[in-house]
Amino acid sequence: MKKDETYLLEMRYSTEFSTHLLGVYGSRYYDGNQKKTKTLVSTQFSPIDARKAFPCFDEPSFKSVFSINIARPKSMSTISNMPKKGQPQAYNGKEDWVWDHYQDTPPLPTYLIAFVISDFQSTNSTRPSTQFWTKKILLSQTRYASMLTPKMINFMEKYVNVSFPDEKLDLVAIPEFGYGAMENYGLITFRESMFLFDENNTSIEDQKTIAQVVAHELAHQWFGNLVTPKWWDDLWLKEGFATYFSYLAVQEVHPDWIFIQEILPYELNSALSYDSYKSALAISTDIKNNKQIRQQFGSSSYRKGACLIRMANHFLGLPTFTKGLTYYLTRYKNKNADHKDLFKCFDDAAAEDNIPFVNFTSVGEIMENWVVRPGFPVLTIKTDKKNKTITIKQKRFLFNDDQDSTKWWVPISVATDLEPNFHDASPKAWLKDELITIPVNFKEWYIVNVNQTGYHMVNYDEEIWHSLIRNVMQLPALTRAQLIGDSMELAKANLLDYDIPLRLIANMAVRDNLIMFIPTLVAFDKLEFLSDILVNTPAFGLFENYHKTIFKDTYETVDFSTTLDDYLSLRIMKTVLEWSCRSVESRCAIRAHNLYRQWMQRSIVIQPNIRHIVYCTAIRQGGKPEWDFAYHEYKRTNSPTEKNVLLDALGCTKHEWLLSRYLNIVLDDESYSMRVQDADRIFESIANNKAGSRLAFDFLRRNWRDLKEHLGEGFNILNKLILSLPKHMNTEFQLAELQKFRNELGDDIGTAGPALERAIEIVKTKVEWMQKNYKSVELWLHAHQVNFNYYESK
Repeated sequence: MKKDETYLLEMRYSTEFSTHLLGVYGSRYYDGNQKKTKTLVSTQFSPIDARKAFPCFDEPSFKSVFSINIARPKSMSTISNMPKKGQPQAYNGKEDWVWDHYQDTPPLPTYLIAFVISDFQSTNSTRPSTQFWTKKILLSQTRYASMLTPKMINFMEKYVNVSFPDEKLDLVAIPEFGYGAMENYGLITFRESMFLFDENNTSIEDQKTIAQVVAHELAHQWFGNLVTPKWWDDLWLKEGFATYFSYLAVQEVHPDWIFIQEILPYELNSALSYDSYKSALAISTDIKNNKQIRQQFGSSSYRKGACLIRMANHFLGLPTFTKGLTYYLTRYKNKNADHKDLFKCFDDAAAEDNIPFVNFTSVGEIMENWVVRPGFPVLTIKTDKKNKTITIKQKRFLFNDDQDSTKWWVPISVATDLEPNFHDASPKAWLKDELITIPVNFKEWYIVNVNQTGYHMVNYDEEIWHSLIRNVMQLPALTRAQLIGDSMELAKANLLDYDIPLRLIANMAVRDNLIMFIPTLVAFDKLEFLSDILVNTPAFGLFENYHKTIFKDTYETVDFSTTLDDYLSLRIMKTVLEWSCRSVESRCAIRAHNLYRQWMQRSIVIQPNIRHIVYCTAIRQGGKPEWDFAYHEYKRTNSPTEKNVLLDALGCTKHEWLLSRYLNIVLDDESYSMRVQDADRIFESIANNKAGSRLAFDFLRRNWRDLKEHLGEGFNILNKLILSLPKHMNTEFQLAELQKFRNELGDDIGTAGPALERAIEIVKTKVEWMQKNYKSVELWLHAHQVNFNYYESK
């Protein structure tokens, strides 16, 4: 070929439908009206599966204009990224077929191309050129998404000061779908349970998930679609922003939910937990092969990415942050960018707005180690009460105390008893090297890292910890949750005595008459680690007594008869009742089993917000009749969210033969009407069950090759199965078995290698915890069993 000449290459090719929900794939669904199985064609090209559909340079930097034409039977319809051009055209030689021709796309990467061929029906939105598609029987369940979409788009447009990029928008619920959703330009596809809202069957938890997933995919139309990462090493540039904006957009639509606070337990705590191990990856890493591309779609890119964006928002300030985003989206419109391009936009905005740190550094320098290095720092603080100063030292937080000399630029925000401004999380100082000393105006206590906007943990000296314990109810709910989360993880890593977090949680629990949602959620989540690791030890009874004693008033206040129906009350109810019903003799468990029996007799309908607890409790305490009834209901119901609740509940039984039967469904979806997309849900429900943990591990070892072939490697399903195993593993023998499994797999491990290494590291950490911490925790519980329900006031 000659230089500077343009060539047209025309290729004839064919492609087969995928069996793993990747590329172009055929899907089936049951039409309840016509009582027959129907088929449709859908696509999933992200990240590297457009090449399964058509010859292409399947990389994000090759943004191109696509001209799409689709032939279809007249009985079906098609939708794609762009509006159609005119009316359907005749298909020569086939009277019952026609061609649909689409307008050319703007420059797009291959992974955002999509189309659907189906007999779905649609409803319109209040927003022009927007439609919501699903099978006819579920059409009414698109109303909630149709309410959310225009409001969230309006919010995003105002926030980033850039108009919605798409020519039109179709949102489609697909019966078989590997991811939760996919942000294809102009054609967003969803798993049914992540999109359809059924007022009679959808719980407040599922409603929250639907709202957040819709917001996430809409945010992608700017972050990822309009401006696309140059390469997969910067996946966080789209997934981190979409995750962060999912909280902002839901907060905008449902201000009464106070949803923005939930970023702490669901994103920040999860990201910190992932980053606490040596096996953690940086959010921007070198990617050299296709396996690594798929592995990049994990906690780090989504959760840590969102947390670092949140941190930048707070140290830049909202006006500068939004100005920087506007620069980023306008400068790189329909192009590609990397994280250095983003940081340059923030730098330009900061210079214009005279942000103080501009005088001594740049956003790129501040953010570099946060992006290209794994982990995060723990700040250890020494207090000089006499001189009213604190000295802060940083070191990477790791459960295994490995040596790591990484240092980060850490924004230091402070609130105190004399200056309790928890609305201001702007940095009062910056920690660059190993330590810094700063003045702090306080009398009894101070908080570093206001609202945990910085991506790090804080360890105070003992006197300050005890002062915070005494004054915990003077602190905002988010700060209580922050202290509980930090102290429990610090104790787990042997950086703090368990006396501190156990007193802190007890002191809050017995005094929290309002039962604040976020602190209660975090407390229960952190105590679950102790519950799981102590369950087979002599200390378990003492721990159970501790939990029941300090949350006694909470358990008595929250039960199935609670009539409050606002968002926060319903979230609290689920959180509390899940623990309350764990004890067989509890009032909660007895009531749950009675409700389930009445449901079996068709005398009542169980309210959606307590179904998960009622179903799981009754199946755990019951036998074959309870299990069979739930399985029958799974096959009968048309509600996607109800199906998920039943799938989770079926894994709650204590009968191993029922769990074995349930496990086999993972490999036999045809005869049991289960779907590949649900395999990880089924397996995890069994692995998370103490009675099923061993069965799940044995099943995985015995059927590894069959599972790999059946499930494929496109959606990291095998990784999810592996990472559900460590929950009930904490012995040397279990660690050795896991290591043996890794060695036996050899090259057959596929893309699951890092997940298995991580599972081994998690179990190793728990074995070390038993050796270092078990005795001290047992002694503490024994020594304090007569006064668990005290609180410190002096």
